[in-house]
Amino acid sequence: MKLAFLGPAPPFRGGIVTYFGMLARILTGRGHEVFWSSFRRQYPGFLFPGSKQEGETAPWLDHPNLPRFVPWSPVSWWRTSSDLKQKAPAAVVIKFWIPFFAPGFFGVTWLLRRRTDIRIIYLLDNVIPHEKYPFGRFLTRLALRQGHGFIAQSDQVRQDLFTVLPDTDPDTVITTPHPVYDFGKPGRERKTMAEARAALELPAGARLILFFGFIKPYKGVVHLIDAAADLKARFGNEVRVLIVGDIYGEKQPYLDRIEASGAADIIQLVDGFVPDEVVEDYFLAADLAVLPYVSATQSGIVQIAYNYDLPVVTTDVGGLPEVVLDGETGFVVPPNDPSALAAAVIRFFAEDRAGDFSVGVTREKAKYTWDRMAEAVEILAAGKGR
Repeated sequence: MKLAFLGPAPPFRGGIVTYFGMLARILTGRGHEVFWSSFRRQYPGFLFPGSKQEGETAPWLDHPNLPRFVPWSPVSWWRTSSDLKQKAPAAVVIKFWIPFFAPGFFGVTWLLRRRTDIRIIYLLDNVIPHEKYPFGRFLTRLALRQGHGFIAQSDQVRQDLFTVLPDTDPDTVITTPHPVYDFGKPGRERKTMAEARAALELPAGARLILFFGFIKPYKGVVHLIDAAADLKARFGNEVRVLIVGDIYGEKQPYLDRIEASGAADIIQLVDGFVPDEVVEDYFLAADLAVLPYVSATQSGIVQIAYNYDLPVVTTDVGGLPEVVLDGETGFVVPPNDPSALAAAVIRFFAEDRAGDFSVGVTREKAKYTWDRMAEAVEILAAGKGR
């Protein structure tokens, strides 16, 4: 089967690019022909809150692509639809995560539905965005109405889809969890924890807590910073809070929060995008991943942690409790509660839960395979329901 992706591709960077690269690899391995009808531009510079839009992507995740799509350019929508019409895939897979891209996705898919028999499959990260967007629900509805089928990556996302599009045929929606991310280079032996810490110049014997990912307000990083004082009171300088990611917005408020926390000496902020080939080191180096989100649908960071058998402490929001099993693969605590967050981390170390939780993660991650996601794409591309 010939399949197309409409989304960002290298040299753009980020989780969406990585996701498409991994999905392309598994679909190609299953005998499909896959190509990217990719972004030529992603965000106008004045709207992009991160450090930069382009970056290094691991070469084994790259894939042939034709950069044409510009979210705010109707001319590019026509050209993108013409490219897809000429290539004539059975289906085009579009990852939907924020309403900003909805007008462009609508333009391309509206043209495809009137000019071709190509099926439109929306792979849903979020239906209702974390941040507010002008006319966000209207734009989301406009784009998603063009879909023939949908893959929801959590029960929460599935519910949100029916909230926005209540007339959606349930047989066109497949709920399939976000697969695990493996950032290791194929054929390369995985580092030990000691080797990963040495590579990152991190203390060998510390209890290491990791927050990883884009740093945005809804991620709740400030609550992890506020929790650090309790961790220091319990463990002294034998604990480290490592916050790694590209800050969307101003950096200074986070620096001020760290300085006022009373635990600045155990907090390390690594600001900037982490290249694919370095991501693995952080998860191999950590004892525990912490996701103090204020809101969420699901999180690819949990899936990275699970790939490395790393337990997770997270909050009871959105679809996160669907994948982090409280008392089995980590702990789930209330959002916006630094004391509860610190107590869960302290309990993890005090009760020496690392071994039990890692076993639970190994068992649980068997659900989150790329083959399962590929099967969902195949079903919807073939025009079948659930």
